[in-house]
Amino acid sequence: MSWRIAVGGIEHETTTFIPDLTPLENFSRRTVRGDSLLERGDANTIVDGFVKGVGQCGMQVVPLLWAKGDSGGPASRDTFETLAHDLLNCLSQSLPVDGVLLSLHGSFAAEGFDDGDGEILRRVREMVGPACPIMAVHDLHSNISSQMVEMADVLMIERTYPHVDMAQRAMETAHLMARTLAGEVRPTMAYRSLPLLWAAPKMIDAEAPMSDAVMQLTRFDEKPGVLSASIGVGYQWIDNPLVGASTIVVTDDNRSQAAELADELAGWIWDRRADWQRESLSPESALQLGEEAGGYPVVLADQGDNTGGGAPGDSTEILRLFLERDLQQAAVLYMIDPEAAELVHAAGGGTTVDVQVGGKSHPLLGPPVAMQAEVLSLSDGCFTYDGPMWAGVKADLGKSALLRQRGVHVIVTSRPAQPIDLAFARTLGLDCRQMRYICVKSTGHFRSGFEPIAGSIHNVDSASLLSQDFFQLPYTRLGRRMYPLHDDASVDWARC
Repeated sequence: MSWRIAVGGIEHETTTFIPDLTPLENFSRRTVRGDSLLERGDANTIVDGFVKGVGQCGMQVVPLLWAKGDSGGPASRDTFETLAHDLLNCLSQSLPVDGVLLSLHGSFAAEGFDDGDGEILRRVREMVGPACPIMAVHDLHSNISSQMVEMADVLMIERTYPHVDMAQRAMETAHLMARTLAGEVRPTMAYRSLPLLWAAPKMIDAEAPMSDAVMQLTRFDEKPGVLSASIGVGYQWIDNPLVGASTIVVTDDNRSQAAELADELAGWIWDRRADWQRESLSPESALQLGEEAGGYPVVLADQGDNTGGGAPGDSTEILRLFLERDLQQAAVLYMIDPEAAELVHAAGGGTTVDVQVGGKSHPLLGPPVAMQAEVLSLSDGCFTYDGPMWAGVKADLGKSALLRQRGVHVIVTSRPAQPIDLAFARTLGLDCRQMRYICVKSTGHFRSGFEPIAGSIHNVDSASLLSQDFFQLPYTRLGRRMYPLHDDASVDWARC
């Protein structure tokens, strides 16, 4: 029997600490629907993993839509309703289906909805009924809610940061869907939410302590009756009551075992809560540490201005530092500044222009840097990632340019993106392997492409809207005492 499996999703990582709403056009640029989904399966995304996994199991993909927005402020109510209506309309026209696979970030919020993912799952459940299995894969940076757990049969969370396992986790979920429909297993799920803010540099799975957490998940996978175990480290740059780390365990028709193991895993994390924190590091101190280590390039991760997390990407503190130090063979990747990109495109390649770079989105991130810059190369911003995280994914950063003032190179783009790998820099003629100093506006995903070439890596804290110092974030709606903001934060071990 060829079961019909609906595949789609709506993904957004939402922050409330920047002033703008995320418009519908942000999603429309990267929306794939209908038969176009059937052509996927090769890139490292959750949707591609679903398509590939469904095919491997001999099931039929019923394509819905996949709308992925760039991280940013909450969606407007109209944007949310339009996206949800489009997804549900595709599903309605495809009924009956035997199962639903959804790619949902896990920290999507909109006007009127703290829990956008849970609301999408609720509406899908209402349409397909209680007997149809619904399974979703979430980003590692997810804030899991009781509604998400109640409305789905299985939730899986990525385990790696950078997220090199997106397709892998989705294929595992597709195979679990096939086993469920065949009557081999009956998934039952439990979760535990923790009042814990997890520092991003401590989420890197290749390093301790996060590597220890992944080993714990592997140990749980091997327990009899366990179908899946997950840790959500949370997305901390949104001010709502769902914020926090979480654990999820899915067992084969044993809800009490799922609850006990979710608590056991949560207890292991909570007992080590101090291990998931990190002290602040200034760019100046990081440069000194890099010089003392003696390996090049020295990579500074400007984590508070990470466009992948919704930041504007035009903070100028590190660019100014590089210029003031007159560093040679230095690069800043990427400065999001459509105004500067337009100006240098008008001037043309091979020219020298006076241009104000960065510092235009918010007073905290400026002022702009006055550069007398050589325009080394120009680009329309279209390229294909080739690193292990997004290999095969096409992107469009809009009008872009490679500028140089003395020894400092700057890639300016028109659309937000974090440097996941070396591909885009290479299209502009910049060989990052030849640089001695690199600033990346990223927190962790850059490691998938840059770690193999780096002499040392330092996550730094410059002036930003999305500070990694949790004490600097203007939380008002967390609804519970949270560690490390409150040393007396505690877990209510009564069942969530």
